[in-house]
Amino acid sequence: MKINKTDLQKALEKVKPGLANKEIIEQSTHFAFMGDRVVTYNDEISISCQVPNLDLTGAVSAQELYAFLNRIKVEEIEAEITENEIRLKTGKGTAGLVLHPEIRLPLQEMGSIEEWHELPEGFMEALAFCWFSCSKDMSRPILTCVHVGEDYMESSDNIRFTYRGLPDGDIPVPEFLIPGTTVQDLNRYAVTEIATSKGWVHFRTADKTLTFSCRIFEDNYPNTEAIMEMTEEPAEIILPKDLPEVLDRASVFAKAQFDSDTMVTITLKDKKILVEAKNAAGWFEEELPIRYKDDPIKFVINPAFLSEMLDKTKSCLISGNKIKFGQEDVEGWTHIIGLVEA
Repeated sequence: MKINKTDLQKALEKVKPGLANKEIIEQSTHFAFMGDRVVTYNDEISISCQVPNLDLTGAVSAQELYAFLNRIKVEEIEAEITENEIRLKTGKGTAGLVLHPEIRLPLQEMGSIEEWHELPEGFMEALAFCWFSCSKDMSRPILTCVHVGEDYMESSDNIRFTYRGLPDGDIPVPEFLIPGTTVQDLNRYAVTEIATSKGWVHFRTADKTLTFSCRIFEDNYPNTEAIMEMTEEPAEIILPKDLPEVLDRASVFAKAQFDSDTMVTITLKDKKILVEAKNAAGWFEEELPIRYKDDPIKFVINPAFLSEMLDKTKSCLISGNKIKFGQEDVEGWTHIIGLVEA
C-alpha cells in the first residue's frame, strides 16, 4: 500500500489534541487507524479524521510514528502490513512499527449519533469569547465550563463573568456544559455541525472529514442573574482610543504559558488610566489621560480579550465593586469583572 506522507501528516496533526500524555486508558497514546480514518481518544476528547486513499486497521504508537514522518523527505511511502507490524519503506530506509490489530479504545462509550444539526452563525466566535472567564479551580468543576444555553453562552470564575447571546439562531441541541480547556482545542477547527449523545457533544466540519467529540459536564449551571445586576447607579467611563495599542505593548510582558492566564492590571486614578504588566522576564507600565476623577479603581484583565471588547465598545460602567463592559440586552454580550483594591 502506498501512503502520501503529507496527507497522513496533516491528518495526524489534526487528531493530536486527542492523545493522552500517559496511557491510563489502553491505546490512548496511540493513533488508531480504522479503514480510511485515524482516531485519537483520551477520555475527555476524541478526534477522528479522514486520510485520503488509506486502508489500515490497527493502533500505532503516536510518538514514534509522528516523529518518524517528520524526519523523512520522501513524499510517497510504501507500507507493508503484517499481523503485528507496519513496515514503512522510505527510499533506502525501512522502519517497522508495532501494529496492534485490535482497537481497544472505548469509543462505544461516546454512544451513537442520531442526527447532525447546522451550527448557528457565530457559535464558535461566542464560545471563544466566553472561555476566557472559565475557572481553573477544579474544586468547583462546573465553573471550569462554558454554559451553552438555548440561544446564549455564559462563563464565570467568581471574579469574572461573560455572557454572549446568539441572535442569529437557537442552538439546535439541549443545553450543555463544555470544559474551557476543550474549547481551546475545538477552536482550532472550522466546524459547522453539532450533535449530542449521552454525556458527549460532537462537532463536524462541512466536508465531513473531521469529527471532534468531547465529554460534557453533567450538572446544573448556577443562576447568574445576581451577577449581572448593578447594585448602585452605574457611572459611565469612556476609555481612550489609544488603549488597544498600549495593551498590545503590555502583552509582551504579560505573556503566560496559557493565553487565558495572560493578565494586565488596569488602574483609573487622577484623570489617568495606568496599564501594568509583569512576568519573570520584565515589566511594563504606561499611562493615558482619561476623564475620570472619582475614587481610584483597579481591575485585572486579559489584554487580548479587552482589546476585542474595545473593538465593540469604548465605554464601560462602574457600579459598586463591579466594572461592566457591553450590555446583553443591547449589544448581545456583557463582561463583568470584580474590582480589586486600588
